Amino acid sequence: MLWHILKYYMCFVIAAFFKRSQIKNAHHFKVKGPVILAVNHPNGFMDPIVLSTLGYRPRLRYLARGDAFKKGLVTAMLESLGIIPIYRIQDGGKEGLKKNDATYERVNTLLNKNKKIMIFAEGLCIQERRLRPLKKGVPRMIMGIMESGKLDDLIVVPVGINYTDPSQFQGTLFCNVGKPIKMIDYMAAYKESPAKTMNQFLADLTPRMKELIVHINHPRSEEVISHLEEIYRFDYYKHKKYSLSNLEHDFNFSNHIVEIINKAEEAQPEKVKELHHKTTHYFSVLKKHNLKDWLISPHKQHLINYGVFILRLLFLIATLPIYLRGLIASYLPYKLTDIITKKKVKIVEFKASFNMGIGAVLFLLYYNLQFFVVKAIAPNAWWALLFLVVSVLTSMFCLKISPFRKKTWGILRILKLKSAQPDLIKMLEHQRKEIIDLFEELK
Repeated sequence: MLWHILKYYMCFVIAAFFKRSQIKNAHHFKVKGPVILAVNHPNGFMDPIVLSTLGYRPRLRYLARGDAFKKGLVTAMLESLGIIPIYRIQDGGKEGLKKNDATYERVNTLLNKNKKIMIFAEGLCIQERRLRPLKKGVPRMIMGIMESGKLDDLIVVPVGINYTDPSQFQGTLFCNVGKPIKMIDYMAAYKESPAKTMNQFLADLTPRMKELIVHINHPRSEEVISHLEEIYRFDYYKHKKYSLSNLEHDFNFSNHIVEIINKAEEAQPEKVKELHHKTTHYFSVLKKHNLKDWLISPHKQHLINYGVFILRLLFLIATLPIYLRGLIASYLPYKLTDIITKKKVKIVEFKASFNMGIGAVLFLLYYNLQFFVVKAIAPNAWWALLFLVVSVLTSMFCLKISPFRKKTWGILRILKLKSAQPDLIKMLEHQRKEIIDLFEELK
């Protein structure tokens, strides 16, 4: 019941939370019969939320840590949302593991009714751009269900969830759905050698899932790759004639950078280390002066002049009333959400989902408060409704124009620095070229 009430509102919330979202091969979601989704898990409760709201019709169930299921209202709410507990040895020892018998029975029942079940194949949530080793519990559960039930048509669909920054508001979400795997193909071998077959299934599933995400072999390379993505993005897109609004293109671009660094980590580790040092220093100087890389890029210098700045400033002045109206309509719940999240959430993997959940509640309450206050003083309810619509639209405008405002003030800062500290700009341009030259040597 609760899920049916929330799903439509959450679609709106997700559309507001992410700057862009995209699902590739969504038709694989629609495969008929019992389906298990094998999904990576970089972003806490955000992962099941986005798949449940954007990816699936009808309802999707998923397995979650058993220690979250406390007695009383919490458990009732979780179950109403389609969440099924799965217990690990750290959640209650061997006694806790016995509770999984009921979980497997429930999953089996749902699959026999052709329902869809989501499993986080890594078994834990870590905010890294890489696939961690898949847990043996995944094939063990799947094979056990097939053995005990009559699920010859059981399908496993690998899914990769990719975020530009999992904890970032107004980031991007790219959901990559792989080709379905027919579990019946493994059953004959499973009857002969269960352990060997489960290992073989994991060996087959792992590369399929790696193809669906940005997989960085070494966590130490994440920072240098993020820096290179920022430096190369515009040039790569221009050369490949890619669209910045197409998240599949962005996914391919990131994998292009990652592939080069992954190979270089094995063949030329010292050069990767040097590259990391240079990019870290370059971006630290940018951060010190509140600059972005695009302001230094030679391909963007046609935008770095007072004429462009004045035109952008005039637009900001002309739209200032709309911006201020949107700010008044949304600043309080936005700020409260940020304060509560920073105070309550210490684990980075749960920051985004908590932020979105609290924000969804506070914004709803705040907009309703506006509506009823205006309704109390307005001649009729239509004026209150109009006020609410204006609040939502101007808030959306405020959100969408924010990057434009930041870029405009960025142009002003770089123009001032070019006048006051020309040597600093030349140094940054030189450092940027050194980074590009060194990266080109790795190809």
